Amino acid sequence: MQRHEIDENLKWDTSLIFASDDQYYSEVKEARELADKLTEYKGKITENADNLLNFLKDYEKLMRKFHKAGVYGHLKSDENTADSTYQQMSQTTSIAGAEISEKLSFITPEILAADYEDIKKMLGEKEELEAYDHYFEDLFRNKDHVLSENEEKILASFSKLSQNPVSTYMIFSNADMKFPAVEKDGKEVALSDANFTTLEEDKDRDFRRRVYETYYGVYKQFENTAASLLDGEITSHNIESKLRKYKSARQMSLFKNNLDEEIYDNLLEVVHENMDIHRDYTSLRKEFLGVDDLGFHDIYVPLVKDYEREIEFDEARELVLEAIKPLGEEYVEVARKGFDQRWFDVMPNEGKRSGAYSSGSYDTQPYILLNHTNTIGDVFTIAHELGHSMHSYYTRKNQPYIYGSYSIFLAEIASTTNELLLLDYMLKNSQSEEETAYLLNYFVNQFKSTVFRQTMFAEFEHEVNKLVAEGEPIPAAKLNQIYGDLNRDYFGGDIEVDEYISAEWARIPHFYMFYYVFQYATGFMSAVALSQKILNGSDEDREAYLNYLKAGESEYPIDVLKKAGVDMTNKDAMQKAMDVAREALEDLRKAII
Repeated sequence: MQRHEIDENLKWDTSLIFASDDQYYSEVKEARELADKLTEYKGKITENADNLLNFLKDYEKLMRKFHKAGVYGHLKSDENTADSTYQQMSQTTSIAGAEISEKLSFITPEILAADYEDIKKMLGEKEELEAYDHYFEDLFRNKDHVLSENEEKILASFSKLSQNPVSTYMIFSNADMKFPAVEKDGKEVALSDANFTTLEEDKDRDFRRRVYETYYGVYKQFENTAASLLDGEITSHNIESKLRKYKSARQMSLFKNNLDEEIYDNLLEVVHENMDIHRDYTSLRKEFLGVDDLGFHDIYVPLVKDYEREIEFDEARELVLEAIKPLGEEYVEVARKGFDQRWFDVMPNEGKRSGAYSSGSYDTQPYILLNHTNTIGDVFTIAHELGHSMHSYYTRKNQPYIYGSYSIFLAEIASTTNELLLLDYMLKNSQSEEETAYLLNYFVNQFKSTVFRQTMFAEFEHEVNKLVAEGEPIPAAKLNQIYGDLNRDYFGGDIEVDEYISAEWARIPHFYMFYYVFQYATGFMSAVALSQKILNGSDEDREAYLNYLKAGESEYPIDVLKKAGVDMTNKDAMQKAMDVAREALEDLRKAII
């Protein structure tokens, strides 16, 4: 549909951020002016407690204005990525951000040039500064990796250039890339990122194959362009990591959240030690479908015959609200408010960004992008993105601005916990053996997609980063080889790894998010443990989970998670999640074979 054809109640309400586009530009202008004012603190930030406090207040005011404007700009841009008005607005945000970063590049080096003990004394002199204790502890942890003022200014001046690969990729893949229609029963069926997975669930195997080859054929057609963009993205991070004296780009990424690289390596090891789960699931699919030539066009087909359920958004809303009741009345009422106050942008429309996400800033309500097509999977997507938004809501309500977000390492846990609560609710209220089998398959498939698949992505990303770090080129042929070999290892010998799936890396936007994907896997494993505590544990377990939602960045993420009841510094928690998946796979086998 065209966007104007969609019911307003199914669109997010950006007027709650700004009533008009003019207000966006006014807010950006004020942020730029505040940046100029902040330059007056140069050389004076740490002179005394009064200067430090006034600087922090003005800096917070600037960042809140800029982040609020940035959210408005990217939401409007994502409504229709082909709309030049909002593409210009998105570019304005990027340009302004680069300018502000360059002007304020003196701040961190100046603060870190001070004696940490002197800073701690200042924090004790004023009550308003006491809240910044963890903030400065974390800042000084980075001291060895912060460059001189002039060097930071030079790096900041290149920030817009370093963002070009991801911004170009998003416009290219969402707006410029077009997919041919696929014929079915004498009719042309439109193909897009939004409906690809749904079409791949079709019962007609020949249709699925043609959808698969058509879809990936487009990405393969542009694989050289995609390889060049990915090279630019990874190269920029590797250059920065060397300049900042990190051992690797991966270390730089994990260091931001105070995570040891051992967590990443442990994940890869545990997944490889339990690869039989993934391969057995592939073999079960081949057995169930009764084919000798299992292909990647077969991997989305539900392993339940003749089971379909169409769930429109209103019904999906009620299912989710019922499922999250174990988290308490307040949690449910906040979620209900989210539906009523139009946090959600529900329907696909021409030019709309594909996929789903949760967004917002400290001074806005949460915003959730969906592309709802009435499948059961879409209901789980609602639960997932609502989990993100509820995490953001509780954090912002309970933390000051400096701690009002949460680390990427924690980001996927609340979302997946919501999904697992929904799964439990739907299994307990299943109306048939077919539905039960469908839901079991959904869980195993989600485990496959979120733990095994995302870990495969993480392994691919790490291998490619190492090549770039060593000065090796990464042409499309090399990326295809690495990605194809990983698919052979993860899926085993019961599926054909062809030229199309070998080029799938070109369609994965998360490779532009810099060592992000491994946290989907660790988050899912953590969520398995936490959902069990919520469903089967005590009131204290539920309270510990809610405290996790409220903690924000007031502590290091690994400590926040430990207080919630999960320790991801060893392999035990990961292995327990694998044991749950292995048991569910066995239950699924009994249900369908």
